[in-house]
Amino acid sequence: MDKEKYLSENFFLFKNVPPELLTKILKLNGLGENKFSQGEIIQNDTHFNSIGIVVKGKAVVKSGYDGVIINKLNKNDVYGVAALFDKPTYLTVVQAVTECTIITMDKDFITECIKSNPVIALNYVEFLAKKVSFLNKKINAYTAKSAESKLYAYLLQLPRNGNTLELNIDMSTIAKMIGIGRATLYRAFEKLINSGTITKNEKTITFNEV
Repeated sequence: MDKEKYLSENFFLFKNVPPELLTKILKLNGLGENKFSQGEIIQNDTHFNSIGIVVKGKAVVKSGYDGVIINKLNKNDVYGVAALFDKPTYLTVVQAVTECTIITMDKDFITECIKSNPVIALNYVEFLAKKVSFLNKKINAYTAKSAESKLYAYLLQLPRNGNTLELNIDMSTIAKMIGIGRATLYRAFEKLINSGTITKNEKTITFNEV
């Protein structure tokens, strides 16, 4: 794999970074590539000061307390950015769902990248700002009072194309994420559909009020 080409095209930190600078950066220590078997732990609370990029395969981020799935990671997804410079106050585990290839960048590597060019520093800040917005939406989902409000807030924070969302998450996982039962979840979907808030066609959801 041409690591320089891959990172320049798929990693947020190197957006708009001149090729000659990227070539120099990738020679720094702290950049690695690892393979993991299905079910293997990729990252946990004892190894957290690194960013990982899923180059191949699928993984999940789970709560270290009860194993609830917090996020699903597919090709080109990134984990560990928010916790890179400080151990998180909560425990999470990144686990391979299939065989995975992961590019890792440790804290020292990222620090040198940020120091090397203000564009890289700005890219990092912009990513964290989006992360804060994402977490705020999750808080809204968890603190909403009605089941349909929880569901709507949760759906809003999922990646979508304009007003359309492809729901590639099973109902059991959604129910766990927002703390309701499956029967209540189905009723919540029905209420959102009947009120005209969303339109649902199998796994395709259209937001009518966004």
